[in-house]
Amino acid sequence: MTRAEQPTVVSPTSDTLAADSRERAVRALLRVPPLKRLWSAQLVGGIGDALALLVLVLLSLQAAVLEGSFGSGYRGAAFAVAAVFGARILATLLFGAVLLGPLTTLTAPGGPLDRRWLMIGADGLRLALLVVAPLWIDWVPDKALMMILITVFVTGIGERLWTIAKESAAPALLPAPPAEGAAVRPLPDHLDALRRLSLRTDFAAVPAAAAVLLIATLIGNLLGSGLEWFSFHQAALGSYVAAGLFSASISTLYFLELPGSPTPRPRSPLEGLRRPSTADGPDKGRTGAVPLIVGACAAVAGAIAAAAAVAVLHASDLGGGPVTFALLILALTGATGTGIRTAEKVLPTLSRRRLLALATALTGVALLAMGLVPDTATVVFLAVLAGYAAGVAACTGHTLVDQETEEVRRARTTEHLQAVVRVLIALGAVGGPLLAAAIGTHRLTTGDFVFAHGGAAFTLMLIGALLLPVAAIVLARTDDRSGVPLRRDLREALRGGEPAVAPAATGFFLVLEGGDGAGKSTQVEALAEWIRAKGHEVVVTREPGATPVGKRLRSILLDVSSAGLSNRAEALLYAADRAEHVDSLVRPALERGAIVISDRYIDSSVAYQGAGRDLSPTEIARISRWATSGLVPHLTVLLDVDPETARERFTEAPDRLESEPPEFHARVRSGFLTLAAADPTRYLVVDAGQEPESITTVVRHRLDQLLPLSEAEIKAQAEARKAAEDEARRKAEEEAARKAEEERLERERQEQLAKLRAEEEERRRRELEEARQREAERQAEEARRRAEEARRIAEEERVRREAEEQA
Repeated sequence: MTRAEQPTVVSPTSDTLAADSRERAVRALLRVPPLKRLWSAQLVGGIGDALALLVLVLLSLQAAVLEGSFGSGYRGAAFAVAAVFGARILATLLFGAVLLGPLTTLTAPGGPLDRRWLMIGADGLRLALLVVAPLWIDWVPDKALMMILITVFVTGIGERLWTIAKESAAPALLPAPPAEGAAVRPLPDHLDALRRLSLRTDFAAVPAAAAVLLIATLIGNLLGSGLEWFSFHQAALGSYVAAGLFSASISTLYFLELPGSPTPRPRSPLEGLRRPSTADGPDKGRTGAVPLIVGACAAVAGAIAAAAAVAVLHASDLGGGPVTFALLILALTGATGTGIRTAEKVLPTLSRRRLLALATALTGVALLAMGLVPDTATVVFLAVLAGYAAGVAACTGHTLVDQETEEVRRARTTEHLQAVVRVLIALGAVGGPLLAAAIGTHRLTTGDFVFAHGGAAFTLMLIGALLLPVAAIVLARTDDRSGVPLRRDLREALRGGEPAVAPAATGFFLVLEGGDGAGKSTQVEALAEWIRAKGHEVVVTREPGATPVGKRLRSILLDVSSAGLSNRAEALLYAADRAEHVDSLVRPALERGAIVISDRYIDSSVAYQGAGRDLSPTEIARISRWATSGLVPHLTVLLDVDPETARERFTEAPDRLESEPPEFHARVRSGFLTLAAADPTRYLVVDAGQEPESITTVVRHRLDQLLPLSEAEIKAQAEARKAAEDEARRKAEEEAARKAEEERLERERQEQLAKLRAEEEERRRRELEEARQREAERQAEEARRRAEEARRIAEEERVRREAEEQA
């Protein structure tokens, strides 16, 4: 039984530790009601905006065919599509380059423009435009295309206004972070989580809009079988659905309350490490591969953008119309998002650089085949393949940029990558239709074989062909497995030629990592003493040097006389020590249920020989996993400390690694933090610059939730449970006796009250009878007196008559 299975009381510290994840931080934002409402409006409005752009592309194509503004035929339609994307990009550039600063000032908290009403107004403007957009062809058939382009431009302005207001309003809705303690790593940056949430929402809106357009077009076709107007205006229903989405966004925003100013955010101790201010621009990375990686990512993004831009033309060439167009957009963008989300699981044992080259090449081959194949179903399948490969390439390239770039330049390099990608996407969106217009339709006949394709198909083939040399250059110039045949590497990756990575099923494996001077040995001793006091068997070990063979290897690795040791030899010696260490000491201890505490493990090799020595961290991790048969710790505690602070703690002459220059130790620290950020659920990052007792307290709190219970603790819990049951039973008996006594007393009281009531009633009855008797006696006496008075009067009357008679 583990502590996780026991009922626990969640403390603020455990909440802080559990929130130490960027993914959890993003999900946590949606638990804030105002932010959830704003996010709902962004999602609904984003789908409406993407749907509006797709609908306007279809309307422009229809208007161009009817009007012939850019010339008749295929070229006119292609120019019209290019004009739509150009108008949208022009609106974005206008606000991004000219009006962004003034508008940001006006929409700032306390500014003259109300952000909520600005968003509502932008949604209302786009709603009105989309209601009338399908009618331009009927109202002004000779100027319909111009009106549609104006609609595109104005809706683009509306989207920019909405986004600017949202970016000003959202930070004010962020929850106030708790007071930062000195003992734990601070919560992930809320603003970074907000940017991630916003980016994901915007990206998810495009495939969602394509799905909505597909459904709306299918329903419109059904309506068109009975109503001629819908048969002619196939995109009208999609336009009205987009207007409805903006209406839903307005309804959501109407009940949103915005505070006057953003919540203040305290500065994180690691913020300087995550977002340095000393970088003056992107560099070429430690191996010079960053420019090529950035170029490959941008090329893939531009190719997918160009493919999406010419999808409406290619769908028309295939004879599918709006339905096929919606399917192609859904396949390209939806598969790209899926590829980004699942890229880490694609051939995890393959070198990421080789995976980037392969994904780029696969994207090119799929786009090339999309242009060659005339079958609609096959083209949609190839679009899914191209989109997924592009997503894998994008995610892999971004990961490589983070790994290859120095920490102090990483933020600037990421911004540079995003800027280049945006430029290539814009060029692809406009250049794709223009290239299709320039190529036009061609028909090649060779005997019985007829090859007839439009400019969109040739554009797809050309773009796909151009990606192949890009992939070849990336593989040739950035390959970190030189000398290893790609075919063999790929075959092993497909076979999963690496042991499964998992913690031990029994026992508990705790590893302390960190740079030299971080205080690992002190914490190992303190934690071992605390865990032993709980009744566990504790095995304390270290790397290198925990075994007889390891001691000999340690003398070679850390002795200053081994200064000429090559980097690869150093990495392999550490792997050899680790293999012996795990097989002879760690696994046997875990199998018998012990708690193993190790001073360093695999992450030290990845950080020191990977990040520090400029070897491939992927290869170092692969070697170590093979050496340990995939054994990973249950918990890794990273003691993070500034190398300069750690150097001041040295009390003895530094060994070979401790003697390395500060730049080396800075790269090592960056490598550790990168590993921790990649798997926050298995890592606990603690600020090692504080007092050792504070560090121990934080680690003990996490272990309280993870460690299995010892036999003594189980026995103590059983005794406590029995004592609690006995106490509960005693209290129940006492309560029952108390209630019985109270009931007896209550009965006696009720009996006494009944007796008193009876006596009172008897007294009242007697008094009533006596009163009645007295009243009867009084009445009898009164009757007697009346009778005597009557006799007296009668006697007097008799005497009077007798007197009269005598007289």
